Formats: sequence, C-alpha cells, structure tokens
Amino acid sequence: MKRWRLKMPIKQQPSTDAAARDWGISPWRWGWTHLAALALLLLLSPRLEAAFTEPRLALMRVTAYRSTNGTSTLKLEGSFSYADTVQLALPLNVTVTQGQLTARFDLAGHVFTSTGGPEQPATGRGMISFAQREIVLVLPAGFSAGTATAQVVANYGSQPISSNKLSVEL
Repeated sequence: MKRWRLKMPIKQQPSTDAAARDWGISPWRWGWTHLAALALLLLLSPRLEAAFTEPRLALMRVTAYRSTNGTSTLKLEGSFSYADTVQLALPLNVTVTQGQLTARFDLAGHVFTSTGGPEQPATGRGMISFAQREIVLVLPAGFSAGTATAQVVANYGSQPISSNKLSVEL
C-alpha cells in the first residue's frame, strides 16, 4: 500500500551555495578574504612612526671663523627643532663657554655674558642667522684663542632641554 504524505511548505534559510550564487563568494570566504587583504596591507605598508612630543636638539658640528680684527664667528650645525621654535615661539638659547666666561645668545640677537656671577647684557651683535639646520653667531669681546664649548638649550614648558656639548678651537 502506498502512503500519501502531505507536503507542507517549509521555510528554508538560503544555503551557502545559494549565497555563493547571489554574491559570487560565500560569506565565510568573504570574511577571510578581507582579513587576508588587511594582513597583507599591514605587512607591506611602510612603517609608521609617532611624532615627537618634545623638541630634539643635537649639535653635529661647530666651526669657528676668526677675523683680522679679533672677533670670532661660530657656525653651529645640527638639529634645532626649527619648526617648533619659529611657529610656537619656543625659547631657544645658545650658550658658549670658555673657562669662566659664558655667553648666552637668544633668537632676538641679544647676548648676555657672565664670569661666574649674574648675567650682564653685552654690546654688539649676537645671533646673526637661524635656519633649518644652522645657527650663526658672533662671540662678544672676551673670548680669545683656545678651546670653547657650545650647547643649544630650549625651554619646553617649564623644563629645559639641552643638546650635546661640542668643543671648538677659536
């Protein structure tokens, strides 16, 4: 005897094969493909570095030039955080020391000297030029032939940040 079954419509979810036909790729393969593309992008992209949060100061070379009238000019080369100094008005000073005599130069061209005591304003020109990687300044009277040291100091907030010290023969 043949049994008759009643066929009722059953609501079915679309299979992965149906989804593959509709989208061209099955959903689980779609996720893996995007994940592989992201991994490939991260592996092949150039390395990203964070920006500096404080200025970097480094002296590379200090060259002295002595004129026939006895004045000395120093050319300092290095990294001075030029953009921060110009755009943010970051106070930047150069100090040159020879024995007890110290001269401090600011960006406005002023020069202050001291011999172990308080600073006194000096006469004459101070800083002549300030560029991306170069500072040129004229030493005040009192500096003679011999070894001197130069250093760049920036005041970042309430904290002074100093470069390395370089020696130079005047």
